[in-house]
Amino acid sequence: MSFYMPRVVVIGGGVIGCAIAERLSLERHHVTLLERDQLGGRASGAAAGELSPLSGTAQAEAQAQKSLKMFPDLIERIEKDSAMNVEYHVQRGLLAAFTQDEAADLQANGGRWLDADESRKAEPALTSDIVGASLLEHAHLTPPRFVRALARAAVAHGAEIHEGMPASGFDITGREIARVVTPSASFDADWVVIAAGPWSGEVAAGAGVSIDVRPQRGQLAALDPSGLILTHSIFWASGYLVPKGDGTIIAGGTEEDSGFDDRPTAEGIASLLELAKRLVPSLAGAALQRVWAGLRPVTPDGQPIVATVGLPNLIIATGHHRKGILLAPLAATTVSSIINR
Repeated sequence: MSFYMPRVVVIGGGVIGCAIAERLSLERHHVTLLERDQLGGRASGAAAGELSPLSGTAQAEAQAQKSLKMFPDLIERIEKDSAMNVEYHVQRGLLAAFTQDEAADLQANGGRWLDADESRKAEPALTSDIVGASLLEHAHLTPPRFVRALARAAVAHGAEIHEGMPASGFDITGREIARVVTPSASFDADWVVIAAGPWSGEVAAGAGVSIDVRPQRGQLAALDPSGLILTHSIFWASGYLVPKGDGTIIAGGTEEDSGFDDRPTAEGIASLLELAKRLVPSLAGAALQRVWAGLRPVTPDGQPIVATVGLPNLIIATGHHRKGILLAPLAATTVSSIINR
């Protein structure tokens, strides 16, 4: 006896789209992924790769924790299926407090609290201006490798992936999408998943569906710390320092309403360098290795959209803001549950 498995077209080859393609192809769905540029070529490839469940609300943090717990099994599977190392490892981070009010907020949220002396003992390069830090358990990986591994694993399970192939329209029969049209081919679809980051609204409009998602620019800088080694990622407010395996330190975290302009700016990079010097004063002597930026997808309420929208066989998966890498396994699981119900 044979069972019909749905044909699913995924539009968008960032981390969300590739995670969905990997999960559905593993379940033997017929998956075609369309990426207009290169896999991971936008925000997914620009991310620092820290997997911290810190979020603005208890609900968001619970979702982040749930997704974080999926990583060990996912990493083991895709590294085997793709023959790639995504450089995943669990590490500790420090969430710094510069005032007693910040310290009180962090202590109220639980976790292990370190006073100023304990914090600098854990991370000697940390500034003497802090009053303490909360010790965090989180994880880290290399985003471009992660995206590529997801895609290769999907292909290993039968998915088709097309780079340089934008979705240009949809054929709609009745109230459902029958196929996705590109400039060079069309693809029959039982389900369509739009995971095109901040461009998801533009793509969905081609199917007559309106979603409210906008781009938000995040800038990053890679520093060569001249022999300084950090053993923890360091977080404060909306910024962070992430030590990488090659010895560099990534400073990141700007949030700017720049439209679709993804160019780094003097002002944005200057703010990251000031953050780096405030957290770790010795980084004032670090060499600036490179700067870059990405456009994160943001919804009005700050919450991701992973649901059928507008048409019964159209799923939107976007709006993951700063947590796209971290929330990718949960997004893939949610899309799978919608298609398989």
